[in-house]
Amino acid sequence: MKSGKRSSKKSSLGKKILYVFTSLLGVVVILMSCAYGAFYHYYSRMNIVKDGDEDYLYVSDAEIRQGEDIDTTTMSEEDLKKLEEIEQSYKPGQINYDYSKADVTNIMILGTDYRKRGRFRTNSDAMVMVSINKTTKKIFISSFLRDILVDVPKGGNHKEAGKAKLNSAYGYGGSQLLFQTYKENFGIEFDKFVHMDFFNFVDIVNSLGGIDMYLRADEIKVMNEVYIFEMNKLYWLPHRQDWLPEKSGTYHLSGKQALAYTRVRYVGGDFGRSERQRKVIEEIFKKIKGMSVKKLNSFAEHCLRYVTTNVDQTEFMSLLANAPEYLDYERVNVRIPIDQTHHADRLQGAYVLIIDLQKNADYWYSMVYLDKDISEDIYKKIKEEKKQEEDRKAAKEVSKKVAEDGNKLAQEMAQLFGVLPQTEVSSEPEVSSEAG
Repeated sequence: MKSGKRSSKKSSLGKKILYVFTSLLGVVVILMSCAYGAFYHYYSRMNIVKDGDEDYLYVSDAEIRQGEDIDTTTMSEEDLKKLEEIEQSYKPGQINYDYSKADVTNIMILGTDYRKRGRFRTNSDAMVMVSINKTTKKIFISSFLRDILVDVPKGGNHKEAGKAKLNSAYGYGGSQLLFQTYKENFGIEFDKFVHMDFFNFVDIVNSLGGIDMYLRADEIKVMNEVYIFEMNKLYWLPHRQDWLPEKSGTYHLSGKQALAYTRVRYVGGDFGRSERQRKVIEEIFKKIKGMSVKKLNSFAEHCLRYVTTNVDQTEFMSLLANAPEYLDYERVNVRIPIDQTHHADRLQGAYVLIIDLQKNADYWYSMVYLDKDISEDIYKKIKEEKKQEEDRKAAKEVSKKVAEDGNKLAQEMAQLFGVLPQTEVSSEPEVSSEAG
């Protein structure tokens, strides 16, 4: 009898354990279903494009601005000479970096200056790479200046491979040509992008309730008279609406005013503009991090519809799941090109930035993947290279002077003895034809 009671108790306990287990499993399944439902709800809000399948989103070739591609058939002799000199000093980045040393996700954020609502393809005047390094727990926000002269491969509307501004790659061939251009010039491997235009950016900042930024008086003047003025015309608003007082200080900016701030190019050039873009992204990070769950949900509901991306469902779910952790990562700002590695010029009347691609590619890779700032080593190397070049020029001048003095002496001796010199002294060093 006792044995039977024990057996009955064991059976009853087993049923209870089974009941609890199946109940917990049911709860897990329900929670997973809700999580997936929420995920799919957010994911479906975005404009999702598949790799190489973007053309249906964009307008005709006529929307691509002219003048960004370098056409050698119509180039002046002066510009052809400049291009030849550029080719001789052009140092493309290596494409064999070891990307296995860190767990990094690279996503390019593209901002285009298309001034009409709708889908389009035009030049990417803002190119900011967000690199999430899960090994070092850092997020690198890298600005690439739009006027950098690069080799753009053949693709899309870029009929022949050749020199063009970096910002034209997306306009000519969409994300695929953009990826290829970065790979061939900087050795950077990535295949994910997020895209938005003027109107998207304005709506997103407004949905955050605006952002606080410190502005200088000279920045405000350009914001008012150029960019806010232009946006008011686009929106059919009074020309001076939302103008700011031209006095340095911290201001709470609406979406339109924040956009004007990120577009300012006449104060500090493209270098200043890229810095302003990074500052605005930093402020957006801070605003999102401080949101409650309810506000974050409302923000996502409103803003994801403005985003065009090729991030797939699995990757998006991973980013969404890890977002709270990523927001606590240290954020590091990077600008390409770095100091001392560039100079400005003009080709066919267009402003271009000539940079040392090798040094900038090495710098970016070391920062993002190795968590090592090698800028001081690069500056030291540049100083040494300049010293070597100066020494070569000085040696050439000395050699030229010696040759001139030698020829002058020969002429004087010829006049003195009434004979002509048979040879002239050469300023070029004599090279022996024998080995060693």
